[in-house]
Amino acid sequence: MKEHVHSGTYTNTLERLVKEMEDTQRLDELQKQLQEDIRQGRGIKSPIRVGDQDSTDDEDGLLEEHREFLKKFSITIDAIPDHHPGEEIFNFLNSGKIFNQYTLDLRDSGFIGQSAVEKLILKSGKTDQIFLTTQGFLTSAYHYVQCPVPVLKWLFRMMSVHTDCIVSMQILSTLMEITIRNDTFSDSPVWPWIPSLSDIAAVFFNMGIDFRFLFPLENLQPDFNEDNLVSKTQMTLGGKGSEDSSKPIFSTLPETNILNVVKFLGLCTSIHPEGYQDHEIILLILMLFKMSLEKQLKQIPLVDFQSLLINLMKNIRDWNTKMPELCLAINELSSHPHNLLWLVQLVPNWTSRGRQLRQCLSLVIISKLLDEKHEDIPNTNNLQISVLLRYLVQMKPSDLLKKMVLKRRAEQPNGTIDDSLHLELEKQAYYLTYILLHLVGEVSCSHSFSSGQRKHFVHLCGALEKHVKCDIREDARLFYRTKVKDLVARIHGKWQEIIQNCRPTQGQLHDFWVPDS
Repeated sequence: MKEHVHSGTYTNTLERLVKEMEDTQRLDELQKQLQEDIRQGRGIKSPIRVGDQDSTDDEDGLLEEHREFLKKFSITIDAIPDHHPGEEIFNFLNSGKIFNQYTLDLRDSGFIGQSAVEKLILKSGKTDQIFLTTQGFLTSAYHYVQCPVPVLKWLFRMMSVHTDCIVSMQILSTLMEITIRNDTFSDSPVWPWIPSLSDIAAVFFNMGIDFRFLFPLENLQPDFNEDNLVSKTQMTLGGKGSEDSSKPIFSTLPETNILNVVKFLGLCTSIHPEGYQDHEIILLILMLFKMSLEKQLKQIPLVDFQSLLINLMKNIRDWNTKMPELCLAINELSSHPHNLLWLVQLVPNWTSRGRQLRQCLSLVIISKLLDEKHEDIPNTNNLQISVLLRYLVQMKPSDLLKKMVLKRRAEQPNGTIDDSLHLELEKQAYYLTYILLHLVGEVSCSHSFSSGQRKHFVHLCGALEKHVKCDIREDARLFYRTKVKDLVARIHGKWQEIIQNCRPTQGQLHDFWVPDS
């Protein structure tokens, strides 16, 4: 009996060891597969993806308990991306539809040369015209006399379309030097030439931007349409268009050409502030904002865009009237919350008009994202903070999730939401909260405050902690919750700093005392 017991105990232990060895072997295979996934950039989540086309037979053969294990400990880290998604604004297949560097010929512009240099250029071929331009012949020719408009237009268009980045920059240098010299002729009865709104639209349209992206809002359109723009431009080219418009001139984003055009417009709006009417300035600002959403521009510093925006905002004559209209217009340029946040952050905040536009635009977008009825934009800081307090109460992630669930449930045939869809909606709710909080920060932290506004920030701190911070339950697997809570902490810290700096006077202390409940 004793031997039987010992024998049975040994047998059971051996069976357990064999089972453990088999489990260990399967786990080793799983570990190798996971390491291969990580090496290929797919991470630990790939084995549990449903319907993933990249899944292999080995992944399909995973035991169910392993799938449950991975599902239990997988981490969601990409629910809130660091960068806005952007849009596809440029269509390179349409670039060069009106003109290109091979069809732009100064001899077709109707220009009649007077000086020896002008006659030399007009006798030269297209390639030699560019060579003479970049070697300083034009700069010396117009050192003491005004440069004719056809020459300036030719330079502007060639700069925008030439595929050699160095040549485009050389033309920009020539164009800017001539323009500055033209501006020094104080006895001239006319202003130096600057490109009209149609000239600007034509070069961007020729780069591959659809007309509907140049002027995206139906209620804010120029006095010309796409057909007028193309025909008018071709008339100034002697009736000639691109010799082969089926071949695009650009295969990638013409970053240098875009920035060169923007730099030149920055010079024009600086030396000739009266050059554009308020309505044209609004259209130019909207054009720049829409272009900035291009996906391939996301990693490029748009300092030149911001410099031009500063000049354009400064040149608006009726700012108090146009600023609210501009806020409402920018708000309609995209439907994605992160894109709208990007547009807010593109506005320069180191000028008074820039800060004002940034704050009011943030309030308008917050109202839109919360499905609030539009109301007049408050101008004073106290009113803005009071409106912000009302909006902040509605930014509780769980409440935003409930709204999304109700909306999605109404769209479902059976009116039910499964767990995977509920998790996806939760990610969207926290993503939206993240954007809204950034906009809150733009409204509240973009200018200096007086001691009289201290009580508003005390109330904001309380609302932020009660309605947002306390509603977030952190989870090691759900990193997006931690990301939102971290942003809450940063905003709260900034407000506490403002409260400390806005110390009240002795007579104001009673306004800030709140009795214990």
